[in-house]
Amino acid sequence: MKTITLFLLLVLSNNLTASDKHWEALILEKMLTSMAAKKEIKIYVQDKGLDQVCTEMNSISKINYCDQADFILAGKGLSESCKKPEIVFNYDTFKNDPYAVGVFFWQKGRPTIRFSSKRLQKFGLQVGGELAKFVSSKN
Repeated sequence: MKTITLFLLLVLSNNLTASDKHWEALILEKMLTSMAAKKEIKIYVQDKGLDQVCTEMNSISKINYCDQADFILAGKGLSESCKKPEIVFNYDTFKNDPYAVGVFFWQKGRPTIRFSSKRLQKFGLQVGGELAKFVSSKN
């Protein structure tokens, strides 16, 4: 009986993780499409842990070279900078990185999104639609 219970917990925890990745992909795709003026958006992913999230995005193309990208998804470490607008996943990184136009992170089990109006303006970007309320002039 303990084995069956443990098995069910493992299966459920794996499904929750897959579901979280799906929601992350939807949120990131919404963030990117709200900023981009073109239909085909190219992203470069610095953190290989984000590859699974990228496969679930429909209107986003992942490329291998950051100089050809429209946006960069920067995970933990910013090992390479192509002077492109970045979406980061840590608020402290967002505050300190001059190329971070947006941040997406989980806080108390809820997704949190912020955009920097100054950095968006620097790259000639605007956030449209329902995400415009997440643009802040503080950073």
